[in-house]
Parts: sequence; structure tokens; C-alpha cells
Amino acid sequence: MSKNKWQNALHSGKVVARVIGYKAPEWALLATFLTLAIGSLFLPFWRPELAGSQYSPTMNAALSIGTGGLTSLVFYYVMTERFERRRRRLLREGLRSTYSEAKRNIAFDVVHASQKGGRKDLRADSDTIDCILTVEGFRELFERGGQGDEGFYAFENQMSDPTPEYEEIVFNLKIISRALERVVDGHRVDDAQTYNFFLRTSAFITRIERNGPGYDESKPLCSLTWEMFAGWNAIDGKLGYDPIERAIARL
Repeated sequence: MSKNKWQNALHSGKVVARVIGYKAPEWALLATFLTLAIGSLFLPFWRPELAGSQYSPTMNAALSIGTGGLTSLVFYYVMTERFERRRRRLLREGLRSTYSEAKRNIAFDVVHASQKGGRKDLRADSDTIDCILTVEGFRELFERGGQGDEGFYAFENQMSDPTPEYEEIVFNLKIISRALERVVDGHRVDDAQTYNFFLRTSAFITRIERNGPGYDESKPLCSLTWEMFAGWNAIDGKLGYDPIERAIARL
């Protein structure tokens, strides 16, 4: 086989490897097996002198190794890739379910605390909760107001004392934190951005838990609540989405 033909066969292996998702050193094995299989099949046509019976055992061995290796690699890829996709789907769905349930519970406590803080316009019904679980709906109900019994201030003022709502919010935040920690500790996050975000969020919730209630102590809790529901934080400004939900979706 000429040098160019060997290079073309090797290039074909690299292309196939990129298409189906192999990475080094897997692609190198794939390229080798593919070269052996293609070479043993077409080499006699390119070099007729190699078609003699004296070369048949070598060609058959190369074909056997090449096709056997390709079959094994493809089978390995299919099985591991399917398993990995299924594992990631279950992980993502489980974490999303845990987070959604905890966030919905927090939404109820936000409404109850706001009512105790003087909000007469809020109702703790399913329609209101469904509304504030959207960024636009939450901002519509909590963004306005400049008095202590208006907007988000009514909620914040209730977080200065160990109210039942405060305790329930911290409890549900701890559920979120534990869920994120299990994902991180299980080495199930490949994306560095998501990994770091989960670590920071879990550490921030631990800080909230240790702070306890109080005018200044509860500010981290209120800021995280606002970020989750309003899609806004002091560093990035208006996000337009819940960053925790977005990070979970990246899994």
C-alpha cells in the first residue's frame, strides 16, 4: 500500500472516531483496527503481488484482528454511551425533581411570610405559587414597593426572627444543598462551570444555615431567595432565569 493510501485509511479512522464520539486513546485503536480491516480487504487490489497464497494467512489474520477490534470497540461504545446517557438523564431528572419540590415549598413560605409582614394582596393558593415560580411572575408581585409592608420588604422583615417560615425555608435550602453535594461528591459533574457553581451554592447555603435569623444575618438568605425566584444577583445583574435550574439542566 502506498504512503498516501495508508494515510487516507488512517484519516478515515480519525473521522469515524470524531463522528461517534471516541477520544484518544480510543480513536487511535479505532483507526488501527479500521486500517487493518480496510488494508486486508483492498491491499491485494492495490498490490496484486500480495494476492498470492503465501500472503493469505497474514491477510486473514489482519482482517480478523481489524473486524474483531472494530466490533468490540463499537459494542463497548454503544453499551457505555447508552449507560452514561441513561445515568445522566436519571441524575438530572432526580436533581430537578428534588430542587423543584424544595423551591415550591420555599415559594409557599415566601408568601406566608409576606402576608405576616403586611402583604394583603397575596394569596397562598396554587395559582399564586405557579405565578411566582416564574421569573416574570415573581418580579411582578415582589419587585414594587418601598415600604416595610410592601414588595419583597414584607418578606425580608420576617426573616429577622426565627419564624416558622424562616425555619422551613432553611430546611428546604438544606435539602437543595445536600442534593447538590451528593452530585459533586459522586464525581458526576464533568463540566467545570457547573461543578464550581454547585460547590459555591452548597457552601453559601451552609453559611445561611450557620448565620441564623437576624436583620443582617438573614441577608444572604434573602439574596439567594431573590436570585432563585427573580433571576437577578448583585454580580451579574439581571439573568432572566433561575441559575440553579439552569445549572441542573446542564448535567
